[in-house]
Amino acid sequence: MRKLGIIAMVLLLLGATIPSASAGNLMNYIWDTRTYQHPYPTDIRPGDLVYGHSPDLFNAIIPGYWIHVAIVAWYNDTIDDWMVIEAKIGKGIIISPLREFLSRYDVVALQRVKTTDEVRQKAVEFAYQQLGKPYNYDYFSKPKVYSDKYYCSQLVWAAYMVASNYQINLDENDGGWSWKYFYAVAPQEVYDDPMTYTIYYDKA
Repeated sequence: MRKLGIIAMVLLLLGATIPSASAGNLMNYIWDTRTYQHPYPTDIRPGDLVYGHSPDLFNAIIPGYWIHVAIVAWYNDTIDDWMVIEAKIGKGIIISPLREFLSRYDVVALQRVKTTDEVRQKAVEFAYQQLGKPYNYDYFSKPKVYSDKYYCSQLVWAAYMVASNYQINLDENDGGWSWKYFYAVAPQEVYDDPMTYTIYYDKA
Protein backbone atom coordinates (compact mmCIF):
# COMPACT_ATOMS: atom_id res chain seq x y z
CA MET A 1 0.00 0.00 0.00
CA ARG A 2 2.87 2.33 0.78
CA LYS A 3 4.31 1.80 -2.73
CA LEU A 4 0.91 2.60 -4.26
CA GLY A 5 0.80 5.81 -2.25
CA ILE A 6 4.23 6.84 -3.48
CA ILE A 7 3.26 6.10 -7.09
CA ALA A 8 0.08 8.13 -6.70
CA MET A 9 2.06 11.05 -5.28
CA VAL A 10 4.49 10.93 -8.22
CA LEU A 11 1.58 10.99 -10.65
CA LEU A 12 0.04 13.97 -8.85
CA LEU A 13 3.34 15.84 -8.96
CA LEU A 14 3.76 15.07 -12.64
CA GLY A 15 0.26 16.32 -13.31
CA ALA A 16 0.97 19.48 -11.36
CA THR A 17 4.15 20.20 -13.31
CA ILE A 18 2.51 19.63 -16.71
CA PRO A 19 -0.72 21.65 -16.41
CA SER A 20 -1.43 21.81 -20.14
CA ALA A 21 -0.76 18.12 -20.81
CA SER A 22 -3.61 15.91 -21.92
CA ALA A 23 -4.20 12.50 -20.36
CA GLY A 24 -2.69 10.92 -23.47
CA ASN A 25 0.45 13.07 -23.28
CA LEU A 26 0.85 12.29 -19.60
CA MET A 27 0.52 8.57 -20.30
CA ASN A 28 3.16 8.84 -23.03
CA TYR A 29 5.49 10.53 -20.55
CA ILE A 30 5.01 7.80 -17.97
CA TRP A 31 4.97 4.90 -20.43
CA ASP A 32 5.47 5.62 -24.12
CA THR A 33 2.37 4.26 -25.90
CA ARG A 34 3.18 5.56 -29.37
CA THR A 35 4.38 3.41 -32.26
CA TYR A 36 7.38 4.16 -34.46
CA GLN A 37 8.45 3.20 -37.97
CA HIS A 38 11.97 1.93 -38.63
CA PRO A 39 13.59 0.38 -41.71
CA TYR A 40 13.77 -3.37 -41.22
CA PRO A 41 17.32 -4.49 -40.33
CA THR A 42 19.23 -6.75 -42.70
CA ASP A 43 21.94 -9.37 -42.09
CA ILE A 44 20.32 -10.53 -38.86
CA ARG A 45 21.59 -13.68 -37.18
CA PRO A 46 20.29 -15.72 -34.24
CA GLY A 47 21.93 -14.45 -31.07
CA ASP A 48 22.03 -10.81 -32.14
CA LEU A 49 20.89 -8.28 -29.54
CA VAL A 50 18.24 -5.64 -30.22
CA TYR A 51 17.91 -2.48 -28.11
CA GLY A 52 15.25 0.15 -27.57
CA HIS A 53 15.31 3.71 -26.27
CA SER A 54 12.12 5.46 -25.23
CA PRO A 55 11.40 9.09 -24.30
CA ASP A 56 9.17 8.12 -21.40
CA LEU A 57 9.66 8.12 -17.63
CA PHE A 58 11.54 4.81 -17.72
CA ASN A 59 14.32 6.53 -19.62
CA ALA A 60 14.86 8.69 -16.52
CA ILE A 61 14.67 5.72 -14.15
CA ILE A 62 16.84 3.15 -15.93
CA PRO A 63 20.51 4.21 -16.02
CA GLY A 64 21.99 4.67 -19.47
CA TYR A 65 20.52 5.58 -22.84
CA TRP A 66 19.09 2.14 -23.69
CA ILE A 67 16.18 0.97 -21.56
CA HIS A 68 15.54 -2.47 -23.07
CA VAL A 69 17.37 -5.32 -24.81
CA ALA A 70 16.28 -8.66 -26.25
CA ILE A 71 17.94 -11.55 -28.07
CA VAL A 72 17.08 -12.50 -31.65
CA ALA A 73 16.01 -16.15 -31.71
CA TRP A 74 14.85 -17.43 -35.12
CA TYR A 75 13.14 -16.43 -38.35
CA ASN A 76 9.42 -17.16 -38.52
CA ASP A 77 8.46 -17.89 -42.14
CA THR A 78 4.77 -17.84 -41.30
CA ILE A 79 4.75 -14.15 -40.41
CA ASP A 80 7.90 -13.20 -42.37
CA ASP A 81 9.63 -11.80 -39.31
CA TRP A 82 12.39 -12.57 -36.86
CA MET A 83 11.35 -13.52 -33.34
CA VAL A 84 13.02 -12.15 -30.23
CA ILE A 85 13.07 -13.43 -26.67
CA GLU A 86 12.72 -10.72 -24.06
CA ALA A 87 12.05 -10.23 -20.37
CA LYS A 88 9.25 -7.68 -20.37
CA ILE A 89 7.84 -5.72 -17.45
CA GLY A 90 4.45 -7.13 -16.42
CA LYS A 91 4.74 -10.16 -18.71
CA GLY A 92 7.90 -12.01 -17.82
CA ILE A 93 9.95 -13.83 -20.43
CA ILE A 94 8.11 -13.96 -23.74
CA ILE A 95 8.62 -14.24 -27.51
CA SER A 96 7.81 -11.18 -29.65
CA PRO A 97 8.05 -10.39 -33.38
CA LEU A 98 10.98 -8.11 -34.16
CA ARG A 99 8.75 -5.61 -36.00
CA GLU A 100 6.56 -5.23 -32.92
CA PHE A 101 9.64 -4.77 -30.73
CA LEU A 102 11.05 -2.07 -33.03
CA SER A 103 7.73 -0.22 -33.19
CA ARG A 104 7.79 0.50 -29.43
CA TYR A 105 10.91 2.67 -29.45
CA ASP A 106 11.93 5.94 -31.06
CA VAL A 107 15.56 4.79 -31.32
CA VAL A 108 16.62 1.18 -31.92
CA ALA A 109 19.87 -0.66 -32.50
CA LEU A 110 21.07 -4.16 -33.32
CA GLN A 111 24.36 -5.56 -32.09
CA ARG A 112 26.36 -8.73 -32.64
CA VAL A 113 28.43 -10.48 -30.01
CA LYS A 114 32.04 -11.19 -31.02
CA THR A 115 31.90 -14.97 -30.91
CA THR A 116 31.02 -17.98 -33.05
CA ASP A 117 27.62 -18.87 -34.47
CA GLU A 118 27.66 -21.94 -32.23
CA VAL A 119 27.96 -19.85 -29.08
CA ARG A 120 25.28 -17.44 -30.31
CA GLN A 121 22.93 -20.38 -30.93
CA LYS A 122 23.59 -21.75 -27.45
CA ALA A 123 22.72 -18.32 -26.02
CA VAL A 124 19.40 -18.44 -27.85
CA GLU A 125 18.72 -21.92 -26.50
CA PHE A 126 19.37 -20.77 -22.94
CA ALA A 127 17.04 -17.80 -23.35
CA TYR A 128 14.38 -20.08 -24.86
CA GLN A 129 14.56 -22.38 -21.83
CA GLN A 130 13.64 -19.42 -19.58
CA LEU A 131 10.32 -18.72 -21.35
CA GLY A 132 7.43 -18.28 -18.95
CA LYS A 133 9.55 -17.21 -15.98
CA PRO A 134 8.48 -13.98 -14.24
CA TYR A 135 10.13 -10.59 -14.58
CA ASN A 136 12.81 -9.70 -12.04
CA TYR A 137 12.13 -6.29 -10.51
CA ASP A 138 15.26 -6.36 -8.34
CA TYR A 139 17.57 -4.13 -10.40
CA PHE A 140 20.04 -3.38 -7.60
CA SER A 141 21.26 -6.76 -6.35
CA LYS A 142 23.97 -8.76 -8.04
CA PRO A 143 22.24 -10.73 -10.82
CA LYS A 144 22.31 -14.53 -10.89
CA VAL A 145 23.09 -16.48 -14.04
CA TYR A 146 20.68 -19.27 -13.10
CA SER A 147 17.59 -17.65 -11.64
CA ASP A 148 13.86 -18.16 -11.30
CA LYS A 149 13.26 -14.67 -12.76
CA TYR A 150 15.08 -12.25 -15.05
CA TYR A 151 15.03 -8.64 -16.20
CA CYS A 152 15.89 -7.93 -19.84
CA SER A 153 19.63 -7.35 -19.71
CA GLN A 154 20.11 -9.98 -17.02
CA LEU A 155 18.61 -12.52 -19.43
CA VAL A 156 20.94 -11.79 -22.37
CA TRP A 157 23.92 -11.50 -20.01
CA ALA A 158 23.14 -14.90 -18.46
CA ALA A 159 22.52 -16.47 -21.87
CA TYR A 160 25.98 -15.57 -23.11
CA MET A 161 27.65 -16.47 -19.82
CA VAL A 162 26.26 -20.01 -20.06
CA ALA A 163 26.74 -20.34 -23.83
CA SER A 164 30.41 -19.34 -23.60
CA ASN A 165 31.18 -21.34 -20.47
CA TYR A 166 31.52 -18.04 -18.57
CA GLN A 167 34.03 -16.58 -21.06
CA ILE A 168 31.71 -13.83 -22.34
CA ASN A 169 30.59 -11.45 -19.61
CA LEU A 170 28.47 -8.70 -21.17
CA ASP A 171 28.39 -6.73 -17.93
CA GLU A 172 30.69 -3.82 -18.80
CA ASN A 173 32.05 -3.59 -15.26
CA ASP A 174 32.08 -7.41 -14.89
CA GLY A 175 29.81 -7.56 -11.87
CA GLY A 176 31.53 -4.84 -9.91
CA TRP A 177 29.82 -2.08 -7.96
CA SER A 178 29.25 1.35 -9.48
CA TRP A 179 27.19 4.34 -8.36
CA LYS A 180 25.52 4.42 -11.77
CA TYR A 181 24.54 0.76 -12.18
CA PHE A 182 24.98 -0.62 -8.63
CA TYR A 183 25.55 -4.39 -9.02
CA ALA A 184 23.05 -4.71 -11.84
CA VAL A 185 23.82 -5.36 -15.49
CA ALA A 186 22.02 -2.63 -17.44
CA PRO A 187 21.14 -2.60 -21.15
CA GLN A 188 23.64 0.23 -21.60
CA GLU A 189 26.41 -1.90 -20.11
CA VAL A 190 25.70 -4.70 -22.57
CA TYR A 191 25.71 -2.17 -25.41
CA ASP A 192 29.03 -0.65 -24.27
CA ASP A 193 30.76 -3.96 -23.63
CA PRO A 194 33.81 -4.55 -25.87
CA MET A 195 32.40 -7.95 -26.85
CA THR A 196 29.49 -6.33 -28.74
CA TYR A 197 29.47 -4.19 -31.87
CA THR A 198 26.67 -2.31 -33.62
CA ILE A 199 25.40 -3.46 -37.02
CA TYR A 200 22.19 -1.40 -37.21
CA TYR A 201 20.97 1.86 -35.69
CA ASP A 202 17.92 3.96 -36.50
CA LYS A 203 16.15 6.97 -35.02
CA ALA A 204 12.49 7.46 -36.00
